[in-house]
Amino acid sequence: MPKRRKAPRKHSNRFTATEITTLLREQAGPVSWRVLIDLTGADEPRAITQLRQMLKGLERSGELLRDHQGTYHLPDAGTAQEALVERNGKQFTAAGAVIEDAQRFSLREGDAVELRVVNGQAHVLRVISHADTPVTGVLRKRGRYPFVEGIGSYRGHVSLLEPPAQGEDGDTVHVRIVDRDRRGLVGIVEDVLEHTSVLEQAIATAVASAQIPHEWPEAVTAAVNKLPSSVNPKRHPQREDLTALPLVTIDGDSAQDFDDAVYAEPLPGKRGGFRLVVAIADVGHYVKRGGALDLEAVQRGTSVYFPTTVIPMLPEHISNGLCSLRPLTPRLSLVCDMQLDAHGQVDRYRFYEAVIFSHARLTYSQVQAFLEGTDELPVEAAYATQVGKSVQVLRQVYALLRQAREQRGALDFATREAQLELQAGRVIGVQPVERLLAHQLIEEAMIAANVSAARYLEEHHTPALYRVHEPPDPDKMEELRHALAYAGVRLAPGDVAPKALQAALGRLPQHADQWLYAQLALRTLQQAVYSPRNQGHYGLALERYMHFTSPIRRYPDLVVHRAIKAVLAKQAGISAKRIPSLDELHVLGEQCSSHERRAENAGWSVDAWLKCDYLLSEIGARFDGVVAGVTEFGLFVELQGYYVQGLLHISNLGEDYYIFEPRTLALVGERSGRRFALGDRLDVMIRDIDPPQGKIDLVLAQPTKRNKRGKQGGKQKGEQRDKQRDQRRKGERQGGTGGQTRRKR
Repeated sequence: MPKRRKAPRKHSNRFTATEITTLLREQAGPVSWRVLIDLTGADEPRAITQLRQMLKGLERSGELLRDHQGTYHLPDAGTAQEALVERNGKQFTAAGAVIEDAQRFSLREGDAVELRVVNGQAHVLRVISHADTPVTGVLRKRGRYPFVEGIGSYRGHVSLLEPPAQGEDGDTVHVRIVDRDRRGLVGIVEDVLEHTSVLEQAIATAVASAQIPHEWPEAVTAAVNKLPSSVNPKRHPQREDLTALPLVTIDGDSAQDFDDAVYAEPLPGKRGGFRLVVAIADVGHYVKRGGALDLEAVQRGTSVYFPTTVIPMLPEHISNGLCSLRPLTPRLSLVCDMQLDAHGQVDRYRFYEAVIFSHARLTYSQVQAFLEGTDELPVEAAYATQVGKSVQVLRQVYALLRQAREQRGALDFATREAQLELQAGRVIGVQPVERLLAHQLIEEAMIAANVSAARYLEEHHTPALYRVHEPPDPDKMEELRHALAYAGVRLAPGDVAPKALQAALGRLPQHADQWLYAQLALRTLQQAVYSPRNQGHYGLALERYMHFTSPIRRYPDLVVHRAIKAVLAKQAGISAKRIPSLDELHVLGEQCSSHERRAENAGWSVDAWLKCDYLLSEIGARFDGVVAGVTEFGLFVELQGYYVQGLLHISNLGEDYYIFEPRTLALVGERSGRRFALGDRLDVMIRDIDPPQGKIDLVLAQPTKRNKRGKQGGKQKGEQRDKQRDQRRKGERQGGTGGQTRRKR
């Protein structure tokens, strides 16, 4: 191995960026932190701190790279180019590469930049022009100079060019961006969003910041006015008549867009076999490709769900009326009629258009009570016996489908979910959500229909959008493997099969918080997307999968419906409208995936805002917490009983310098050796809360006397709270809230 060349020792132990890059250029390969200390001769605490800061600055500017093993090396040179900034989840990209210094330049989607791509990473040289879309944020009028805290795609500081003519402290505003200074963007307040409650403000802010369409164009209203108000079965003689079949809808208590109905019965003469019928609202009959309703649905991509409010993909006349499978009302449907063998495998299936008549609108809790024998189903007497038999058979079908799921090794994590109790637009309680047998029963029935849709279209060589979930990134899987090993569970190196991962999670010891490792595993997984190219579904351990069962609220399902209807029309000798080409489907898939992420992020931001607002009066109070996440910059701690997570920043762990150990998911004190690891119980205190940003700032609680609620007395309010927020340490501050409501696959 070539001999390392040390830098000339300096009495001051100070270094310049040029000296460090020159030193690295002379080495034979990547250099670790310890070797770099030796090479530079940094032997004093102050010099070591200065060296760390210098290295971080070189990383931010792209002059130095640090790989996943923690070693440093110089990048390859790249040529400068101009590009538009795009947003992909939490990352910004340009010229096909991830921008590493987006925060430094206060970037947002639509900005034009000059950059250099180095080793697959984009490093911005300058901002050419700013996006013309306004920034949505919260107006802050403390001190001499008002400013705006950005929300959504831009969460930075916006200085105001002039005092705002309207708006009070805490209002949500739109800001037109005109420039940029050393603190961030500079703009002018153009509009204030009106609201009457915290809930209303949170929703309006999320919708505006994510630019979610929520008003119907005139063309859509005109198209809706041309639709019928009801379904007359006599006008559809070509459809199969299923009005006598005791189909029922099973949804949540507050649901109004009923897009699926189910029925099951034993197959005569086939031992252990069952017939499973999944009838889906025939949205494609009313929403024609290329029409005003369709074009608006493409722009929305999905319905967006907030507490007490839904921004639907389709107008209410369709989503809650004409297409919703309301009880005791004729409706048009696209049906997946399946036959299952004794092993839970769908060996035969048939798709057809039908007229149905839902015999009852049931909720998950009602079905659960019926299956447990504690209550009868709320069904009209004339249908009670038939519906009851079908629901009991659905339970048997579920048992078979569940058995098949376990045999193929699909993932099934024990996640923690919470539901907000609201009153007058504010949270008054947070309750855990129990995953009932009734939920799982419907979920498995929908999965069976979705798989059948994919098989059907493949058999007829008709393209559509798959729901693709690729295997996890090997590096992330390796990190999870080490974390499981530290908990005493072995996962073979290189084994990324979902069955192996599920089995490993099942072997966690009793004392381990299994939900923490399930949460960790979920972060390891890639995000599912829509694509015309089949790459399987990792989480469900399926070779093929499509979304077919929710066309009222998901555009990809409508795409699949149209493809199936095109096949049916061809078989019947009827000319059908042209279906999208592969190129068009690629574009649609990317759009739908992006709109899905937009909707999820908006829902999470509202959830986080409301949970933080719920805890505002608890600033200064003490809580029992559990470490739910470990990062380089601190610990995410879940407050026990609240299903809410806050950030305990690394700077609040004490005077020691803490090093992040990714293999054991721990922060370890360099001098003291004190460890903070996943699953540790901590006594923490809420230092500050920022509801619009969804952030809870925690500190370690001092051993002081507690009050009866187990919390420290003397809550900080009013001016004290504002002073504390203004004086908190500058730098990276992140926070989050836990627990999301589960939705159907």
